[in-house]
Amino acid sequence: MNSIRLVLSDYDRTFTDSSLRVEPGLVDAIIRLKRKGTLFSIVSGRKYSFMYDLYQSMGGVVDSFIAENGCVGYANGRKHYIARSEGREEMLVGLRSLDVPYDAGDVVVSVSVDYEREVDQVIKGYQNMHVVRNVDSLMILPHSVSKATGIQWLMGVYNLTPVQMACIGDAENDLEMRSLCSLMGAVCNALPAVKKESDYVCRQSFGFGLKEFLEYIETRAIKTIE
Repeated sequence: MNSIRLVLSDYDRTFTDSSLRVEPGLVDAIIRLKRKGTLFSIVSGRKYSFMYDLYQSMGGVVDSFIAENGCVGYANGRKHYIARSEGREEMLVGLRSLDVPYDAGDVVVSVSVDYEREVDQVIKGYQNMHVVRNVDSLMILPHSVSKATGIQWLMGVYNLTPVQMACIGDAENDLEMRSLCSLMGAVCNALPAVKKESDYVCRQSFGFGLKEFLEYIETRAIKTIE
């Protein structure tokens, strides 16, 4: 039996590329692991509404997901708020006063890195919030909340420990998953810092890299049985 019971994948630049399409063969690789008792979840900074639509479109291939960088989760047919931002509406007023364009989810607010100075200026007044960089965007989150926060919630849902979990990603905020997973992968297009912390660095990028990582997990399980 596969010792990995849950695989957690980042979405942008890992599960998919800029086209947002699912690579050929990826779904089959996920299904093969699921048949052997391994669950598959996506952990993303994307808004809950986007992730729920994706979940619905995958027809049961994705078991659960964590959206908004750990703030909102979905499992066993139910939405769950893992964290909330008090004072968010006032903070948004501050961003608008500086003409900062933003994209607001249920909890998280995303802003282009081009407005980093303005964001820092506004956030200084909110001790209960912090900013996480994700390649070309800034995510304004409740203080101390990260992808790891969402994963800890999911561990409770499935009654799992770190030794039973694997994760894969490409960017700075994906490093937050490292301490909670016994196995970490990095797609070929990942940042150097992510590759450095990973146990397995894929030869391929984006969804092809994720497929490669899933096949690596499958191969490890076979060798363990042998």
